[in-house]
Amino acid sequence: MDERIATLNQRRYSLSQNRKKIISSLKEDQILFDPDDASELFREAGVLFSGQVKRDFQQLIAFNKAITDERRSYLIEERAEIEAELKTINTELNALGKRRSELLAYLSSADSFAKYKRLSNQLVTLRADIESLERQREFVQRLQKLRADIRTLAEEKTHLQAAIEADVEAKNADAGSLFSRIRLFFNEIIEDVIDQKALLSVVVNQNGHLDFRAELLDDAGIATSADRGFSYKKLLCIAFDLAMLRAHLDDAFPRFAFHDGVFESLDDRKKENLLGVIRRYSSLGLQSIITLIDTDLPSRTEGEPVFDESEIVVLLHDEDDSGRLFRMGPW
Repeated sequence: MDERIATLNQRRYSLSQNRKKIISSLKEDQILFDPDDASELFREAGVLFSGQVKRDFQQLIAFNKAITDERRSYLIEERAEIEAELKTINTELNALGKRRSELLAYLSSADSFAKYKRLSNQLVTLRADIESLERQREFVQRLQKLRADIRTLAEEKTHLQAAIEADVEAKNADAGSLFSRIRLFFNEIIEDVIDQKALLSVVVNQNGHLDFRAELLDDAGIATSADRGFSYKKLLCIAFDLAMLRAHLDDAFPRFAFHDGVFESLDDRKKENLLGVIRRYSSLGLQSIITLIDTDLPSRTEGEPVFDESEIVVLLHDEDDSGRLFRMGPW
């Protein structure tokens, strides 16, 4: 504020000096020479003042008067502009002076320290608000970028999902594809065990993921609800694992599978059929590790074992510590 007041005072002083010079110039712009008075003066002095000289002086005075009138008009216009600007400057100086007096009075009052403290607190609050708004602006900008990224990723996901669906359809239609081989082996296992056809299918769900479905078919090729039971659902899982291993037999892929309670809830004929499938796959180089309790063993004639001793890895029982896993005592 003080800097503005000093600038205005300097400008007002300069304008006031120019205004004085213009007023002085307007007063001095008067031609006091009169040809008639000069002629009378020359006549009294006995000097001839001819008419031609008089006319030349009159023309000179008229020319000078025209120049003077034009100059006066310019000076009057400039004086009006200066006075208008001086009026504006005086108005602003009065307002600034009043504001400056109020501030000085405010600072010079008895509770100036309390007011300073209050203003400082207000300044701190304003700065905190500004920082908060700046952070919010950064968050908004980041949110806008994230929304743009989400839209881009959503478009990419749509394209990828379409590509996956097209690839799944192609693999389903290709009899030589990996999935077709898995599906074929899967159906063979189910048909060997329960003498029923099975269908393994895959679809793309709404999230773009693959959903594998295994269903049992009747003689007409229509899906039944038999696969919803516990026994057949477990059998479908075992068949899928074995089919997966066999389809990758020529690849760098695991060569074993573990199944717990493999014969649970199956009748003896199906147990024998499943055991035959497991042994056949073992002859291909695929090791099946299975667990079962003696009550799940298929019935045989008395004295005929279900497993050869070379096929049994460990027998567990509760008679003593030797029958516990890792031969560890109870705790």
